[in-house]
Amino acid sequence: MQPDNLNVFDFDGTLITVNSFKAITKNLAFTLFKSRKIAALFTLISWYFLRKMKIISHLIFKKHVVDVFERALIEEEKQNICQMVFDNNVNAVVFEQMLKSDNCIICTASPFAYVSRISFNKNISVISSLNPQKNLPDLANFGPGKIENLKAYFNGKPVRVANFYTNSKIDDQALIDFSVSAFIVEGEHVQKVK
Repeated sequence: MQPDNLNVFDFDGTLITVNSFKAITKNLAFTLFKSRKIAALFTLISWYFLRKMKIISHLIFKKHVVDVFERALIEEEKQNICQMVFDNNVNAVVFEQMLKSDNCIICTASPFAYVSRISFNKNISVISSLNPQKNLPDLANFGPGKIENLKAYFNGKPVRVANFYTNSKIDDQALIDFSVSAFIVEGEHVQKVK
């Protein structure tokens, strides 16, 4: 992959219509309940309440949820949950654009453990939160941190984002400004904003 002509896609609300962290975590809870993994379910619920009471940050909550996901499920269950959430919520218009484009990267705040297990029917690089290799500077991969992580991903080589697709001007304004062309996704409507 070349860093000088990238097509970058946000994930939640852009490539899919839902928040993947919430959707996959709900499916995780259901799977734990259905398979009677009560200890893991109790742990998950405990972290949820600590987050609701604002005792822990969203990123810390996300780390603990991913830990439960990784430890409590077998690989087939993990892949099935992630793929099902993608297949049931894919934005067909944006996905088609991604399939037609070369040099594609998904750059998202969704956990790497979730997004990396999805089959996109094409070789797609993923830059995501909670990267297990810990080689990216922004663990949350959010806001301006996405640019830092893109640059780190290519080991300091000059990065040029030709096209960037997102559903949020607010969260992704830094990457919109960094890109040559940018598109805002609202449902199946894709509007060029830069």
